[in-house]
Amino acid sequence: MEKEIETTAFVMPRYGQGEQLLCEYDLCVDAVTKGRGSLLIHSAGKVYMLKEFHSSKEKAAALANVLEQLQQWDEKSETILATKEGEYLVKEEGGPSYLLKTYPGGKECDVKNPLEVMEGVRKLGELHATLREVRLEQREVFRAPEHSLSQEMYRHNRELRNLKNYIRKKKRKNSFEECYEEVFDSFYQQALLVEEKLKQTELVRKEYLCHGDYHYHNVTDCSRRSVILHYENMRLDSQMCDLAKYLRKVLEKNHWNNELGMDMIATYNRVCLLSEMDMRELMLRLSYPEKFWKIANHYNNNKKALASKRDGEKLRQIISQEPMRQQFLSRLYNGGQ
Repeated sequence: MEKEIETTAFVMPRYGQGEQLLCEYDLCVDAVTKGRGSLLIHSAGKVYMLKEFHSSKEKAAALANVLEQLQQWDEKSETILATKEGEYLVKEEGGPSYLLKTYPGGKECDVKNPLEVMEGVRKLGELHATLREVRLEQREVFRAPEHSLSQEMYRHNRELRNLKNYIRKKKRKNSFEECYEEVFDSFYQQALLVEEKLKQTELVRKEYLCHGDYHYHNVTDCSRRSVILHYENMRLDSQMCDLAKYLRKVLEKNHWNNELGMDMIATYNRVCLLSEMDMRELMLRLSYPEKFWKIANHYNNNKKALASKRDGEKLRQIISQEPMRQQFLSRLYNGGQ
């Protein structure tokens, strides 16, 4: 649990408001501590998490139903608690909505430990296979058209161009902006190629429930019996969105280790069989220079004078890793050879 108890920049209930919201639950509160973007509620030897929820009360109720079904797969899966009135969201006066869920805690997956990384991808395969069998009555509340792969790539490419145009017009450029201009064409051509391939490739994508934000921070106890956390972004999509994100996040932390990446895909495939269409989509997702876009997006949306140093360091890091990334992609496109 040590990773969760820290100060955060996420939206938290105002002072005293969190405790007031808890009065709506049939819960005897012993203590309240700050978590990562949340409040941790200690009650009768158990820990619960009060966390902001960015969607509707209908989705909260549907999500509660799905998580209840997941209990049959893994009894340690989190569940959402209903209020005394049977609602799944509580709302701060004049502020956002929150949900209260069980919180198993645990040490997050060690991204530098291959055994834990493999356990994380095995667990994802199990989750995906289980989600395909879930009874889903309120299907439409999980639909998120803004996450359409082609729309997402188009939007990201436009944002890359916008930053390039902004920098081009500046007379005095900082070190980040000079570096961005220098490598822009190389990464942008990769991004355009993926966008074009998506237009030319007819991906027959099967929509299933997905975790929606699967990375190594959201899977714990990988050295024992792993547990998946934080399902708030669950949506209907191709399940390759989860696998691609987990792969990319892990490989970025491991300098795009080719063997590790191929072993991760093989491990997932043994649990949840990858079709030819799945592999085509996975390759396209991993071919997109996502980290380059994330750095550009962060720089564009923050105070540029403050973001310059941090984003510059990250940009130089992905430039240094690019040869290994291309080597991995080449191997993936050649069937792992």
